[in-house]
Amino acid sequence: MQLITRYLMPVAIVALALGAGGARADWTFVMLGDTRGERDTTATGVSLYLPNIAQKIASLNPELVLVCGDLVNGNDVPTDSVLTNYSLQFDYWKAAMQPVFNYAAGTGSPIYPVRGNHENCDHEGPTVHHLKEAYYDAFKAYVPTNGPSYSSSNDKVGFSYSFTHSNVTFAVADQYFYYDQTPTVTGYYELARSWVVDQFQQTNSPYKVFMAHEPIFNTEHSTPGGFFGDSAEGLQTRTDFWNELGTNGVQLYLTGHIHNETVASTTNAFGDTIIQLLAGNGGAALEGMGTASEPSANVLYSNDTQYGFALATVGDTSMTINYYLLNPADETWSQASYSTTLFAIPEPSSALLFAAGVLLLRRLAINSRRAPRAPGV
Repeated sequence: MQLITRYLMPVAIVALALGAGGARADWTFVMLGDTRGERDTTATGVSLYLPNIAQKIASLNPELVLVCGDLVNGNDVPTDSVLTNYSLQFDYWKAAMQPVFNYAAGTGSPIYPVRGNHENCDHEGPTVHHLKEAYYDAFKAYVPTNGPSYSSSNDKVGFSYSFTHSNVTFAVADQYFYYDQTPTVTGYYELARSWVVDQFQQTNSPYKVFMAHEPIFNTEHSTPGGFFGDSAEGLQTRTDFWNELGTNGVQLYLTGHIHNETVASTTNAFGDTIIQLLAGNGGAALEGMGTASEPSANVLYSNDTQYGFALATVGDTSMTINYYLLNPADETWSQASYSTTLFAIPEPSSALLFAAGVLLLRRLAINSRRAPRAPGV
């Protein structure tokens, strides 16, 4: 009996250490993007629908909110507009979102944004530095400061970041640091891929979410492509990146840029499914669905007639995403009949417990057999 107790007590301690915490209560977070106004009519740089959207989000009391870029018009305003003082646009955006989070008081549901092209250069040309600085000044105090810093000219702190909330790890990547000046293909086609992958490798969260502004898969027409471009090199970069994300447990890519709501299923070379959730219906003028999607993106749901946002409810075993819809004609709310379900990737505690217990028992048994016995024992 003493031998059994001596062997099993350490295993019980391991079980308590690895299994501590028990079941978590369900919690929610919101996803939306492209909340900007219209160039020729906006007085704020912000969609006229955003205050209504913010009120609805606040009524659901999520624990956090993700905003996947194009918060404001940025430099897409008339040259004689007072909104060329870009900080004003972010002030107006914060005011519209005050029901969700009060930036002055620091109360409410925290908001985690990322830049879109309208916070960099609306036509995807070289960075408008005053605009970039205005964004940084507006949000630097409200996001984690763990982004990569490679040099003074390539410092992503305050622009890219990661964090874990409860059982979900989020990595947020700014796509507007690497301007390609090659004639005929000028634009942005790269991000800090290694840093993003590292954020997910370092955690065992059962859910992992990646957010950036531009879609990585094309759901507008059948030509393969997206943020990394449609060249052979770009498509290979996408394949490699998607393989790394999937093998490290990423199941959801939140993006915007196109002004509709589209949910597409993608699969990497190892059979891992990653959902691309395009949440571009946050208030900017809606854009119709394209003619088709590329073969690698299986569209599961689309909405190009109503504004709104997505609400994820996170449980121990699954995450369910529902889609809240604002009818622009009468500004009434409804909920889509479609929902997305992601299943938790089990944390390694059970496997570790079993392996640690077995190894511990074996080691103790071997040591017990080898240990010299005192006379009379």
